[in-house]
Amino acid sequence: MTIREELLFDFAVNMPRVLVTGETTVVDNVKKLLVMTDRQVVVSNGRRCTSISGHGFVVTKLKEERMLIAGEVDEIRFFKTLQEDKDRRSRSEEDPQ
Repeated sequence: MTIREELLFDFAVNMPRVLVTGETTVVDNVKKLLVMTDRQVVVSNGRRCTSISGHGFVVTKLKEERMLIAGEVDEIRFFKTLQEDKDRRSRSEEDPQ
């Protein structure tokens, strides 16, 4: 990855970003908290969502689109929102190529 690509990645404000180190997880670009239990956290990152599964979750900080979670992570999933799927379908219908 070039420095330019790295900078673009660092400032992608609508893309999910998750950093896991030990039992601390940092989730960036959090627009909305959708689900929070001691075993799962699901957040909206704008046009995408991030699901984190594990156990012993406690949100230690939620500020300025950044969430810190204590607990052990077993799985991270990224998925599109229903709105993004609708937008993609409508664009393909308008431009059939």
